[in-house]
Amino acid sequence: MRLTTLHWKVRLVLFAFALLFSGCECGTKTPSARSDGTATQPAQPQKPQQPLVKKVEIADWCPEHRVPESICTRCNATLIEGFKTKGDWCAKHGLPESQCLDCHPGLKAKFDAMKPKKG
Repeated sequence: MRLTTLHWKVRLVLFAFALLFSGCECGTKTPSARSDGTATQPAQPQKPQQPLVKKVEIADWCPEHRVPESICTRCNATLIEGFKTKGDWCAKHGLPESQCLDCHPGLKAKFDAMKPKKG
């Protein structure tokens, strides 16, 4: 009696596997023929038109002082010593020489080009 129950359990498991894998195409599908004799190709997944999650870009820009925020010594005084150590300091205006628009008016175009575009 016990052997018969085990026998049925094995058959049931095999039957379940047969059902499970009988519907699996596993990428082996071949193109089918149309009525005009040409083969059809499987549909390709479409890429989304817009990203699913909007990317947030952080602008490295200090609008008040019109320089990148990462080098703005007026907003972040801890940067001053590094500029002085490099010899990049305008003592007259209290700014890095590389940012002093009073001494170097040509830098305005450089910083204007670095300013993030709106849009």
